[in-house]
Amino acid sequence: MEIKELSKILSQNYTNAYNGEKVVQIHLFGIKYGEIIRKNKYSSKAIIDESGLNESYVAELNKGIKLRKEVVFENDELELKSLGKILKDNYENARSGETVASIYLFGIKYGKLIKTKNYPINEIIKISEIKDSYFAELNKGIKLSEYITIK
Repeated sequence: MEIKELSKILSQNYTNAYNGEKVVQIHLFGIKYGEIIRKNKYSSKAIIDESGLNESYVAELNKGIKLRKEVVFENDELELKSLGKILKDNYENARSGETVASIYLFGIKYGKLIKTKNYPINEIIKISEIKDSYFAELNKGIKLSEYITIK
């Protein structure tokens, strides 16, 4: 996601917010997109400037980005639990001798989502109740998801 796209989203969220909730929308934006902003080393100032908002909101955006490390959206928590359940089902229903392959396939199928949302792999494994030793296998599947998809 580029700065232009992020700025457009921020501007829309701000414009559509009720009076008294405009700054909250900036915080929520920072929380929601904080990982993308950090990962790409985007400047908060550049995002605010591109969005057309007052430069004083840079500090508010930075607050939201900092909060990203400490909070989880309810949707994210539900999605994490769903991913854990799917991984557990794949693991338990794998044919004999194909357990690792089922973990790879899970990683390939859901890797882009996991990476985009920055979901911790160890948390998905914990929820799935499979052995911690499968971390490396799941991580390999997630990395493969950048190059291949499942038919």
